[in-house]
Amino acid sequence: MKGIDISPYQGNVDFQEVKNSGVEVVYIKATEGKTYVANTLKDYYNQAKSVGLKVGFYHFLRANAMQDEVNNLINATAGLPVDCKYAIDCEVDLGQSLQQITNNVRTFFDLMKAAGKECVLYTYSSFLTEYINLATITDIPIWIANYGSHQPSVPNFVGWQYSEHGSVPGITGDCDLDVFSEAIFTGNTSSNPVKAEAAAITQVNDTIKTIQQQLNTLLKKNLVVDGIEGPQTDSTIREFQKAMGLSVDGIWGPRTAGAADQILSRSVDGVPYPHYEYATRYIQYRCGGSIDGTFGNQTKINVQNWQASHRLVPDGVVGSQTWSKLLDENC
Repeated sequence: MKGIDISPYQGNVDFQEVKNSGVEVVYIKATEGKTYVANTLKDYYNQAKSVGLKVGFYHFLRANAMQDEVNNLINATAGLPVDCKYAIDCEVDLGQSLQQITNNVRTFFDLMKAAGKECVLYTYSSFLTEYINLATITDIPIWIANYGSHQPSVPNFVGWQYSEHGSVPGITGDCDLDVFSEAIFTGNTSSNPVKAEAAAITQVNDTIKTIQQQLNTLLKKNLVVDGIEGPQTDSTIREFQKAMGLSVDGIWGPRTAGAADQILSRSVDGVPYPHYEYATRYIQYRCGGSIDGTFGNQTKINVQNWQASHRLVPDGVVGSQTWSKLLDENC
């Protein structure tokens, strides 16, 4: 089943258009920590239910006493029956250890169960690996965020968030896209795996098209600009992140986008000029040598050699003509 998850970030939502697009399930941010309640909680709920969407709530887990956080969620959603299991959104460590975070998830789940409320765990693949001991939560269904075209492999798998840059009719801007199995519904204990609709996974996305165009300009990979988060796009993002010294996760987040923007601004770079780390790293990536973000004498020599081989004045300064050759031509 196609689904989305939303928060106050989405602003006004036309839920009828959302439903007409084929979405069946909508998860709504309800609470965070022990005091925060989303100001869109009840409006989103009432509107989604009025058009016949299946609704669930998610709670963003912090590092308080779990009873306080459970109370916040239960109180905020009192009188609002749900179709889907409540989601424990666990994606930040807040300085806690693996054991502490695992204990928080375990305790939250058990307290909700004691209150007669079923839960799933939502988290990212990398966070699950690094901060949660799966052996102690084998009874907790998992809704996993793993961006790309390959269905993740995790135990007790009931949901997959496969994009954070989705486009959905009725919502302005980016939206998280998901697919769910029927085990996401309350009272359903089946272990049927998620069957992701091909149409959902290959949905054309204008944001992804822009990323693909930028990657083609930067890395000359000749990606097909189709707006699909496929394996080639994922591997090219990772290659760019590695060259920039960023976390290699395949996610085009703010730091990755900022690195690309810095390069595409084409600031003059060279030994006597102020440096911009990502621009310098890109120059080193293209011209050869160590990639460390520092424009020293060896980088100058490498730039001179590259300029000479591309019929430019070999002055070791990356100015407008060199930038044009680096970015505007497929060389």
